[in-house]
Amino acid sequence: ALLVLVIFEYFADGSQWNFHKAKHAYQKTAKVPAGWTREDLEPGFNTTGLFRYSRHPNFLGEQLVWVTLYQWSCVETNSLYNWTGFGAMSYLILFQSSTWLTEKLSAEKYPEYKIYQQRVGKFLPKLTGPGWGDYINAQKKAPKKK
Repeated sequence: ALLVLVIFEYFADGSQWNFHKAKHAYQKTAKVPAGWTREDLEPGFNTTGLFRYSRHPNFLGEQLVWVTLYQWSCVETNSLYNWTGFGAMSYLILFQSSTWLTEKLSAEKYPEYKIYQQRVGKFLPKLTGPGWGDYINAQKKAPKKK
């Protein structure tokens, strides 16, 4: 389970890194890098790959690693509670507060981020309602403003 979570986090972090490299190249040259579209880059925040379903898949992976380590320690000590819970709980509190700040700053910086927040789950995918892909498709079909 830990290996799967570490791989998940690796891909989420890699996706974020690749997005920001492409975004900065696009901002510098006004040319869309290979493998990307204008729709991917213009919002200013990553909405591709895992980020299409979760606003913070890398944070999700990291939190699940710590919860899994805590649960493993409970199993190994044959106990319902374990002192390692303090570390896991501290980490979860840290991530919740830093995510709140990240969300606040992103919503102030990027106009479409509030729409992204409504359509895409913070950590887990939203199972109901229109997703980010529906928003992008509607934008493509909308008449262009002159």
